[in-house]
Amino acid sequence: MAEPPQTAGQRLAEPPQIAGQRLAEPPNIAGQRLAEPPQIALVGTVGVPARYGGFETLAEQLARHVHPDAARLTIYGQKSAYTTAEREGGFAGHQRRFLPLCANGVQSMLHDALALLDVALRRKPDALLVLGTSGAWMLPLVRVIRPEMRIVANIDGLEWRRDKFGSGARRLLKALEWCAVKASHAIIADNGGLLPIIRALHGIEPVTIAYGGDHVDVPPADWWGEGEAPAGHWLAVARVEPENNSAMIIEAAQLAGKPLVFVGNWNANAYGRALKARYAGQPGLMLMDPVYDAARLNRLRQGALGYVHGHSVGGTNPSLVEALFGTDRVLAFDCVFNRATLDDAGGWFGSAETLAALMAADGSGRIAPDRLAALRLRYRWQSIADAYLALLRYAG
Repeated sequence: MAEPPQTAGQRLAEPPQIAGQRLAEPPNIAGQRLAEPPQIALVGTVGVPARYGGFETLAEQLARHVHPDAARLTIYGQKSAYTTAEREGGFAGHQRRFLPLCANGVQSMLHDALALLDVALRRKPDALLVLGTSGAWMLPLVRVIRPEMRIVANIDGLEWRRDKFGSGARRLLKALEWCAVKASHAIIADNGGLLPIIRALHGIEPVTIAYGGDHVDVPPADWWGEGEAPAGHWLAVARVEPENNSAMIIEAAQLAGKPLVFVGNWNANAYGRALKARYAGQPGLMLMDPVYDAARLNRLRQGALGYVHGHSVGGTNPSLVEALFGTDRVLAFDCVFNRATLDDAGGWFGSAETLAALMAADGSGRIAPDRLAALRLRYRWQSIADAYLALLRYAG
């Protein structure tokens, strides 16, 4: 391309500012009416409303916080994840397009690639937001077909670093990440701890935009759906995987003699099934299946002593951000990503013994009111939507 638009490997002259704070003078904020709203395609999720994970929640909240007069979004998703009735119409004033492929696992590479071809050949929007790297192998072709379209990619938490992937999968994920970086005009990182890693690997300056959590700031439900949670319990919410230290959290609760409610996908993999088989029915321990209703989760959060977070990789973890809107006590696994998310507030552990001592101590992990207010302000969806829209429209 003779004079391609600025690529991700070049530092923006005056990039939109980062992280959970409203931009001082964004080109066009999410609620501002424009004469001709830009068309923006969003690829990389199961769809909206959110039914799966963090990117789906991000897509839903962008749709809810970007007024159609400011930008018109088209959100791609998985047809089979919604009933025929649920697929009718748009969402929050924006359009949806459904594809007949699975948006997760290996098939996600085809799902997202098909969506990207539809974007380039049929929809032809002004800008494209890619969440994750599954379809990134198609981005160089998309860039050739639509050189004038601005491409912004959120490459998630450097997926190839996760222990659950073998060497072959890690090489593939690295290659997909490379494609995303080279074919995008801007790269988003959701956590300050990712910045030095991305700079060292790719020689670029990513734009940091946080993940929101105030969508869970709703009145708690009268009943959360199952029995009664044990009195004085700690709460954990996570995908049940080794890198999230699920076993460590359970072991610590038992060492501390403290009740624990752990919400997770216990039947999704061998690790989770083994933990469930070993610990289900233990006194003071409640292993719950995933709860997606914010009001039900808030009843669990507000009835708990505090929140335990064991994630060790992945940048900003949505469950940690969301916990800040339901409790003032947080115990987090000590890693650079969690410290960046919490700005070093809360309590920190690296072993079951350390966590057990914290769980048993009165007031451990309590975040001072002023610091908690500042963190909650950082993770509000309106300012995050403004930052995404500013970056997608940036033409520096």
